[in-house]
Amino acid sequence: ELQETCTWIYEDFKERRKYTKREIARKKEALMNVLIPFTEQELRGALSSAGFDNVEIVAKWNNFTTFVARKSPLIPIATVGKNGKNQKKPPPSKIPTPHLDALFDTYPVYLDDYLEPQLLSSVCKQRMEIFGDKGFKAGSMSNKSLAIFDNIARMIQELPQLTSDTFIVDQDELIIGDPNELTEDQMATFHECINALKPWKKGPLRLFGTKIDTEWRSDMKWERLQLALPELKDAVVCDLGCGNGYFMYRMLEYSPKLVVGVDPNLHAWLEFSLFQRIRGVDNLKFEYLRGDIMASLPGMFDVVFCLGVLYHTPDPMTMLKDIHKSMGQKSTLIVDCQGIPGEDHIALFPRKRYTNMGGVYFLPTLNTLTNWLQRANFRNIEVIFNEELSTEEQRTTEWAPLRSLGESLDPNDTTKTVEGYPRAHRFYVKCLK
Repeated sequence: ELQETCTWIYEDFKERRKYTKREIARKKEALMNVLIPFTEQELRGALSSAGFDNVEIVAKWNNFTTFVARKSPLIPIATVGKNGKNQKKPPPSKIPTPHLDALFDTYPVYLDDYLEPQLLSSVCKQRMEIFGDKGFKAGSMSNKSLAIFDNIARMIQELPQLTSDTFIVDQDELIIGDPNELTEDQMATFHECINALKPWKKGPLRLFGTKIDTEWRSDMKWERLQLALPELKDAVVCDLGCGNGYFMYRMLEYSPKLVVGVDPNLHAWLEFSLFQRIRGVDNLKFEYLRGDIMASLPGMFDVVFCLGVLYHTPDPMTMLKDIHKSMGQKSTLIVDCQGIPGEDHIALFPRKRYTNMGGVYFLPTLNTLTNWLQRANFRNIEVIFNEELSTEEQRTTEWAPLRSLGESLDPNDTTKTVEGYPRAHRFYVKCLK
């Protein structure tokens, strides 16, 4: 009854501001099941999980509530000693990862040609800090996971450093390596390695004759993008959110000068390291860094690909502005973003998960994505692709045994996710700086 009264007051206010009943109804329909307010309990839980305590409500008006929350003090974990007194228990230390560290290129010589000494020093410091931590302090990486990844790095290093003649980048499958190039023992290590790297996300791939059917049919995306590619010959290109580098290798068909992949994903970095171990390509570089590094690479890139990244950042506008800083004059940005259908200028912000995924923040309509790009000072915005995401393109496979799109849609209504949100569309947009 209270909500009905609030709705009546709101609609009456809109009518007095000369909105028609049809406009009000259309807006209400567009926001239904998209703009879902948090409950008081959910907001208290969110503040608590972010580290706040003593949460109090100081004001309420209509549907608005004002909370005051105080940051929790850091309380060390205590254990009881032999004398019955509490003893401080130190937090766990990160285990050593000698094999991972041996794969890491400590100094990016190629950046000497693009950055001033002061900026280069800052970027190098960030590289060392972020790779040195590997997500441990933030809690996104456990010692158990680090041990698994370090063992995979060991297996990669046990494989011979090759420049395989079997190297095909202009077909749907990225093909690297001939089975005859490995000994029986090396092939056994290789198979142990690729099985340890499951789930494989981007492909399809064929490595030393083994077909790896990845979760994403990335070749379908590349086929669409090829219809609108800018000039890549001799270009300096960035693949922001590059994953294992599948698209970077596909770009080699067009003879770029340099392709730099940026992704803070250790699993993806290891897959790329495996590719480079069996077919090193000098003008492909993978930087284990977050997207905010783009602001530290001013004017470096002729072309930036930002594929499947924006909806994973809590601040898409800042990311777009950082990308803008990294681009030279008259350079090109290609964006691929998951979003929701509709003409309204809105974005869905899931309460917790979207299609069983955490780390999803803003899913815009196409109009909202265009607004973001305009406000980040991009121009000549061109829509390349706008369709519903299909289970042909993203699915569970033997090499990706996980809950994929098909398992994340409402079985009774596949236009909705299991969480009740609209099913994702993919928007590909091309624009200029």
